[in-house]
Amino acid sequence: MTCDIVIAVWNNLDLTRSCVDSIIRNTDVINYRLIIIDNASNNETKKYLEELRDKEGARVLLVRNESNLGFIKAVNQGIRLSGAPYICLINNDTIVTKGWLSEMIGAAETSPRIGIVNPSSNTLGQNPDKGESAQAYAERLKRGNVSFTEIGSAIGFCMLIKREVIDKIGVFDEIYGMGNFEDTDYSRRAIKEGYICARAHRAYVFHDEGSSFGRDRTFDTNFERNRKIYEFRWGKRKWIAYIISSFDDNMVKALEKDIMPEARLGLWVWCFSDKRLALPEHSNIIANVFDRHFYLKTLWKVLTKKKRFSEIFVTDERFAKLLERLSFIHRAKVHYY
Repeated sequence: MTCDIVIAVWNNLDLTRSCVDSIIRNTDVINYRLIIIDNASNNETKKYLEELRDKEGARVLLVRNESNLGFIKAVNQGIRLSGAPYICLINNDTIVTKGWLSEMIGAAETSPRIGIVNPSSNTLGQNPDKGESAQAYAERLKRGNVSFTEIGSAIGFCMLIKREVIDKIGVFDEIYGMGNFEDTDYSRRAIKEGYICARAHRAYVFHDEGSSFGRDRTFDTNFERNRKIYEFRWGKRKWIAYIISSFDDNMVKALEKDIMPEARLGLWVWCFSDKRLALPEHSNIIANVFDRHFYLKTLWKVLTKKKRFSEIFVTDERFAKLLERLSFIHRAKVHYY
C-alpha cells in the first residue's frame, strides 16, 4: 500500500459523502486505502459508511467507535492501523481535485528532508479566481514549475506524513483534546528532528473551513487551553524585521544564513529593502520592497503593524537610532545589523 488516507467522521453526512466521492474520483495513486474512523455518528451516517465499505471492499477499512473519542484520538487510531510508507490525514469537509495525492507524494519525494506536506488550498491562501472552479484552478497550478515551498508548519485539514516521521516522533499528542494546535505541535516536533514541512504547489484541495469541526460553546475555551499548552512548549509566536537599505553579496549571504533558521523555528521574518533580494523561499519569510520613499514607508509599517515586532535589525545606523528613539511606540528591541 503506497498511502493510507485517514478520515475521522462524526456525522455531517453530506460533507463526508462529497469528500469521499472526490477522493475516489480524483485519486490517481493506484495503491491507496481509505481508513475511516467513525466517531459514533448517527444512524444515517453509519449506514452510508457501511454501504461504502461493502461497495469498495478492501479499498475501505471502517472502524466504528461507540462513543465520540474526538478528532485527535480518532486520527491516531487510523495512524496506528496503517503500515503504508505515506499516511494522509484529511478532514471530511474537503474536496480534492485530480492528481492531488500523487502531486503531494511527488513533492515529498523531491527531498529526504521533507517530512510533512500540505496541498495548495484556500486555507493556505490559494484561491481560484471569481467564477473559476477548484478543478480549473488546480489545472492552472499544474502548469507551474515550482514543486514545493517550505512552510513554517503544516495544517491538519490535509496533511501527508512520511512513515519515517511517524516512526521517529510518534502520533499526535492527545493532550490537545478535541483539537486545535495539535498539527502545529506535530510540525514543530518533526522540524526539531531535522525534517521540514512543505506545500505541494501543484496539488489542490478545497477546504470548507470549520464545517466538520463545529464551534459550540466549548470551542473558545478549548482553543485557549490548547494555545497555552502550545506556547508553554514552543513559545509565543514572534515577528522579526530586517531593514536592509544598503547591502552587498556578503550582506545577502549573512541575511540568508540568519533568517532561514528563524523561519524554521516558527518565527515570522519580515524583510524590508529598497530593491529586491534573493531571499530563501519560505512561508514565514515576507519580502517588502519599497523602491520609492523607502524609509518613510518602512517606518509607517513598523509603527502601525498590529502584531508588533519583537526585534528589528537595521543596516542604516541613522535609521536604527531613529527607531530606538521611537521604541516607546513599536516596543521592539533595535539592533544595528
